[in-house]
Amino acid sequence: HYKNSPNDLQLLSDAPAHHLFVLLGPVDESKNQLPDILCVVQVCLEGQISQKSAIKSLRDGHSPHGDQIPWKFCEQFRNLVFPTYSGARIVRIAVHPNAMKMGYGSAAVELLTRYFEGQLASISEGDDELDVEAPPVRVTEAAEKVSLLEEQIKPRTNLPPLLVPLRDRRPERLHYLGVSFGLTLDLFRFWRKQKFAPFYISQIPSAVTGEHTCMLLKPLSNDDFEVNESDELGFFAPFYKDFRIRFSKLLSDKFKKMDYKLAMSVLNPKINFTEVDSSGSSANGFLKKLDGVFSPYDMERLRAYTDNLVDFNLVYDLCKTLAHHYFQEKLPVTLSYVQASVLLCLGLQESDFSSIERQMQLERGQIHSLLLKVAKKLYKYLNGLATKEIESAFPRFKERVLEPHNVSVDEDLREAAKEVEEQMRAKIELDPELLEQFAIGGKEAEALEMSKISSSGIISIETTKSYTKVKPSGFDKSAKKRGNDKQSSRSNKKRRS
Repeated sequence: HYKNSPNDLQLLSDAPAHHLFVLLGPVDESKNQLPDILCVVQVCLEGQISQKSAIKSLRDGHSPHGDQIPWKFCEQFRNLVFPTYSGARIVRIAVHPNAMKMGYGSAAVELLTRYFEGQLASISEGDDELDVEAPPVRVTEAAEKVSLLEEQIKPRTNLPPLLVPLRDRRPERLHYLGVSFGLTLDLFRFWRKQKFAPFYISQIPSAVTGEHTCMLLKPLSNDDFEVNESDELGFFAPFYKDFRIRFSKLLSDKFKKMDYKLAMSVLNPKINFTEVDSSGSSANGFLKKLDGVFSPYDMERLRAYTDNLVDFNLVYDLCKTLAHHYFQEKLPVTLSYVQASVLLCLGLQESDFSSIERQMQLERGQIHSLLLKVAKKLYKYLNGLATKEIESAFPRFKERVLEPHNVSVDEDLREAAKEVEEQMRAKIELDPELLEQFAIGGKEAEALEMSKISSSGIISIETTKSYTKVKPSGFDKSAKKRGNDKQSSRSNKKRRS
């Protein structure tokens, strides 16, 4: 929507910090003709400001002209180091009218990023000065020979090239790319797709366009910083996090009338979480305790609302707290885009239901249904945190740490089998101590000595037993008595007969 005039082109030629990067169509070097111009990017080099100047600017309360991004960054974050970095601000992107909406603008920004990162042309470590030598110009000599009426427009000899290939031009050593524009949804989404992140949005809109001024940054890969490689924002990550917190707090006042889609794009919240995040076992800055955030009475009110026992008005104050914690990514609960948008409108912008109905084209019953689903998901996570807090208050048993044995199970079994076999073998063998009771003593030894058969063949053994005279077997008192009894019984029988 901007149109440059010839005077602007003259100013660009006289400004050494401004450069034009042109995206051309396929070039046929065999033909003497200019290629198609698809896109032009105007870039202004900024930064490399001394800390003394930055301190003076903060002390005086005003910023000098030029270097828009360094001075604004220094003002917003009171940072004295960032102005010393070198960067480039993309002033304007112009795409050929016949090539609109074909991705040439995105391709130009991507190539520009790769160029300043040294992927298209090498960056010298020793000298940061440009090494492109301009050949002598002989335009005046040609003008002296013929008049303007007789002059024929044709290529001059030894003129500097109109465009220099990027492979023949050494890039400047930059730390970031930046951009400043009037905030609209389409423009903001375009720069977000190029991985630019905002750090400033003016609270007062422009009196001419009615748009808020927005500034975004994109850190470049540079050996001067030691940053986490997994974070694409690099050194800019903590500043972007601080900006999101400040912007979310201003949504209820300065940006209350901002379209919810644009607000969602600026915040760019994470609304999809993994099961590990939702379980609360990971340590990614999530909310771990409810103490000081939600009281037991708050949890009881929220539970009653999720059970459809009370109206939304009873938990409206909790909606604000839940929204601030959720959009700061402290509540790892997965929500749909529509659910998160409703939470933003009610909790951050504090809009009424009528305003939400107009913006989102939803009926009030649908809005209440979405809110109930959001409340149930958030209550489930918060209730899990409360349960963990209660469990942590109880004493725990000491955990026994099982250390692995140096001997494997098979070796241990073989050694035990050997021990059992040795014990069994020892039991089977005769113990000399047990056989001592059966050992032959002195008398037994003499008896054995005397029991040897003499040469006569007669064996005599002495004995200490006394012999008694045996009576005849027929003479016995008991037998005599039994005989007398039999005779008397017979005589008695005869008498009875």
